[in-house]
Amino acid sequence: MKSKFVFASLALISIVGCSTPYDLKKTKPRISYTTSRQPEEVMKCIKSKWKEHLHPVIEEKTDNGWLLRHNDVLPAATVVVATIEGTSPNVEVNYYHRTNRIKLHRVEEEVESCK
Repeated sequence: MKSKFVFASLALISIVGCSTPYDLKKTKPRISYTTSRQPEEVMKCIKSKWKEHLHPVIEEKTDNGWLLRHNDVLPAATVVVATIEGTSPNVEVNYYHRTNRIKLHRVEEEVESCK
């Protein structure tokens, strides 16, 4: 009986703790700016910086640009997302994160540095 309770508790924790990039995009971005750089250029800039310390960094082509994300231990638990969408000179960059348990200042600075 005790093992069923533990299993159920762990299952609930894993479900509650999960988020997808699309869930994060429903929240207010932590960083938002417009740049005149090409979307792919901005995506590559952010991705190269993130890859130095975030593993894995996943890139997805969208209808209007790019989505970059980093997942936590669970594949469905997306921690950070950057969207790069639009056409030059009005490319919108938005950055979202789901957790405060890790320091994300470096990640935020890297998103800002790719203006």
